[in-house]
Amino acid sequence: MSRPSSVSPRPPAPGGGGGGVGPAQCGPGGGGRAKGLKDIRIDEEVKIAVNIALERFRYGDQREMEFPSSLTSTERAFIHRLSQSLGLVSKSKG
Repeated sequence: MSRPSSVSPRPPAPGGGGGGVGPAQCGPGGGGRAKGLKDIRIDEEVKIAVNIALERFRYGDQREMEFPSSLTSTERAFIHRLSQSLGLVSKSKG
């Protein structure tokens, strides 16, 4: 995830191979084309952890953040939707 400010980026996570949810930028999110947050079924613990991570990112000094590539496709979809709802633009890589 990225911010429009000129803060230096966080180094990628160790072993951060392909398939993860990569950097994104603050900006207007996409339309509601796909499933909403309520329609994505993942463990409550994962939802809480992702919410905390994104809130810390939003209010912190980091310019980018990266999630592990070990997340499932459903968990990645949740991160993308939540990022959009918070005004962040996420990118997948790999």
